[in-house]
Amino acid sequence: MPHKGFTAIVNKLHIHAMRTAATRDVQAGQSEAQFFHVYRREQSGELVLLERTGSFDSAFDYCITTPTLH
Repeated sequence: MPHKGFTAIVNKLHIHAMRTAATRDVQAGQSEAQFFHVYRREQSGELVLLERTGSFDSAFDYCITTPTLH
């Protein structure tokens, strides 16, 4: 996954601003985001998608109410 665009880390979870481009979702700046993905980083370094939300506030709430596994 490319590392450009807006990312916030909350309670060990990563919130990425996303938008749809052609046939796939790509990272976006916060002001151009259409939705937000919440990821957990595995020990291997891989990001695992946990949630897709329509707003940063919803993604933030998800992060602070979801217990992290590590």
